[in-house]
Amino acid sequence: MNGGKAIAPTDLRDFLKSQGWAVLEQALKDRLYVLENERFARRQLVFPMDLTAPDYAESVFAVVQKMAELTGQSSNTLISRIYSLRDDVLRIRVFFDGNDGALPLSFASTLVNSAEKLLKSAACTVLLPRINHPRLTLIEATQFVDAARFGQTENGSFVLRIACPINAMEVHGSSELGASDAPFVRQVTLVLQRALSQLSTAIEADALDRLVDELKRSPVPLISANLCEAISAMHDERVDNSLDVGFDWSVLRRVASSLASRTVRIQRDYFSRIEEVRRELRAVELYHEETFIGTVERLDGEMGADGRRSGAVVLSLLLAEEGETVRARTVLSADDYAEADRAHMTNGAYVRVTGRLRQGRQPRQLADPSRFEVLLRAP
Repeated sequence: MNGGKAIAPTDLRDFLKSQGWAVLEQALKDRLYVLENERFARRQLVFPMDLTAPDYAESVFAVVQKMAELTGQSSNTLISRIYSLRDDVLRIRVFFDGNDGALPLSFASTLVNSAEKLLKSAACTVLLPRINHPRLTLIEATQFVDAARFGQTENGSFVLRIACPINAMEVHGSSELGASDAPFVRQVTLVLQRALSQLSTAIEADALDRLVDELKRSPVPLISANLCEAISAMHDERVDNSLDVGFDWSVLRRVASSLASRTVRIQRDYFSRIEEVRRELRAVELYHEETFIGTVERLDGEMGADGRRSGAVVLSLLLAEEGETVRARTVLSADDYAEADRAHMTNGAYVRVTGRLRQGRQPRQLADPSRFEVLLRAP
């Protein structure tokens, strides 16, 4: 055993039950957990129900050692899994030719930041499925990342380990994605696993064009440009690495057997293709037309030969899906400019405008404005 906190008896019990062991109720009256497994005839695992029992630590050590012998896993691996009983654990293994136990410092920093972006993009997809999230700033996505824990790296190449407590948040995701009865954190890790599997499978089957077309048509796409961007950033050209992305699911909530042990491999030659998917998905979103509610912040138009003003205005637009406002610059015709001027001079007036909001620094560009109108009362 290591020098960390003691394994709780109920945690060890629950872990063993998840591995097919059953508790003998007759032993409970003696304050002992005795477990049997039909796969291992004439074997029992025994340890006290009380942390304060004099032989508690020795008994737990013996149980872990016996489980290691029976399953072929190391004791440290089993202890790590028991401590992560309530977590879905994401493991990102970076491997490449040469000494893959160490990484350039700049790449290691990028890897951690990209892992955070990967989790946020999956959380945003669960909350609001779309092929590109303008900003990964949904409150629930931020809370999800705040609840996750960065674990110790592991032996066997460089392994980034992130534990996500499955009951950390009481939030509901999109019911159209399935598994809506699962905790929010489990929905996010499932979506992430399914999205990465879809992506790697499409690359291997030379079916990326079909995948992109399906994502563009789907009302609930699993893969977003943001997810592709996060994965692409996990490749360093100097290192020329590949990735294995694996999931250890919390035993408190079972997953389908097909997902239980599958690791998604992102080989070094996949990254350029993932970048192509990102550009395709991002391009569609750039030309997506939306209607916004906002206020007029500044008028920068010029007087025309007809004596009427037209030109640039700066608006403050509400992004309802992200729960924030952004400043955006657009160019209005003389008629729309007159409406903007009326809104600007009227206390409490709002405007409604349809257009294509570009990405970038504020003020962002609102292209092709149409249906500009003044709302004299709050919408």
